[in-house]
Amino acid sequence: MGCGPFVPQYLLAADYAAYNLPDATAQSDIAGIVQIASVLIDEACGRIDGDGNGSLCYTTYTERILLGSNNRNLVYVSQKPIAAVASGTVAALMAAGASGTNTFYTGVQANTFTNYNGALSGLIGASGRYGYTRNDRSLAYPDLFAFINPLNLVTMFGGPAPFVSIDCTQVDYDPRSGECWLPAGLQLQRYSEILIQYNAGYNPLQMPNAIKFATASVAKNLLAKGDATTALLRMQVQGAASFGMGADVIDPIVDRMLLPFKSVRGM
Repeated sequence: MGCGPFVPQYLLAADYAAYNLPDATAQSDIAGIVQIASVLIDEACGRIDGDGNGSLCYTTYTERILLGSNNRNLVYVSQKPIAAVASGTVAALMAAGASGTNTFYTGVQANTFTNYNGALSGLIGASGRYGYTRNDRSLAYPDLFAFINPLNLVTMFGGPAPFVSIDCTQVDYDPRSGECWLPAGLQLQRYSEILIQYNAGYNPLQMPNAIKFATASVAKNLLAKGDATTALLRMQVQGAASFGMGADVIDPIVDRMLLPFKSVRGM
């Protein structure tokens, strides 16, 4: 079962009337305008990475994070909320995106293991490595130097330190803030570099109302700019007063609506 390229569309045809948008009979290109609005919202929220991937819909992200908290394995991932996506949900999204325009399946991978409390984890995998650090920032235990550490032996022969797997079943995280606590590795101290893969976002079949309202507002702004002509700043109607609009279709009110959904850090 294959899906075409993902195109976000946060309002479906059945939603248009509820959010005071014209249907395809009154506005033939309304679906395209809603898609443009959805893409603009994804970009405004910082959900799209450097490769053009990412969305407010369920998406799998891979991040490389340097220099976490001093002496503590605490990191913050960029996208929130961290979401656990079951295999059945992925299958349903693929089926929904297999016919016509794919507005549901971003390529998200299913989560496969549970965390320490028995719930499905939103993490897919993680690894870390130790780099050189200042002596005053090195956390040493009384018996840390009582045995030969194989990771230290590898770095003695040059080259970067190797990545070692992190047991993600022991990772504790806050899905809303994106803060992750990682268990210590073989050297019993914090990693200097983390590679982490996780799922984040919302079910495209059950998007939050705030995102839907924002999408409708941006679509209306596009329509007001002369049938989605974004460069229009002023219009004169015969027998009526002229009016002007701001240059950005994501106005301050829409921007405030999107604040809870924005990336906590640029990727």
